[in-house]
Amino acid sequence: MAQTVALTPIAQAWLDAASDLGIRVERPFTMTTRRGVIVTTQGVCLPDFGSAAGTLLLCRLDSDEVYELADGIPYYRSGLSPRYYEPYRRGRYIDTLNDWGWRSPAASRPAWYTGAPWTTT
Repeated sequence: MAQTVALTPIAQAWLDAASDLGIRVERPFTMTTRRGVIVTTQGVCLPDFGSAAGTLLLCRLDSDEVYELADGIPYYRSGLSPRYYEPYRRGRYIDTLNDWGWRSPAASRPAWYTGAPWTTT
């Protein structure tokens, strides 16, 4: 039986981004941790950005246990401030996605994607 996950503000914002930007957003997202525990996040997964596995965006409404269990998974993870990412803001989301990097085949890359980073490491 599938777990029902409430639509959180950050999930709604990323679903809005998916519709506007033509990107894939998986929600609800269920993962198997390195300990073999199956966990469903209140956040989302962006399978085409950040790492070969995608980017996992946990949500402030996820339990501490979800954060602890997510340690060591192969996803890029980012904590996004609700102040800047709720609600959806096209320019900010494009900047963020460009910074994280496209990780899927170039032929499916959105037209707006430039890959221009906004941070330095």
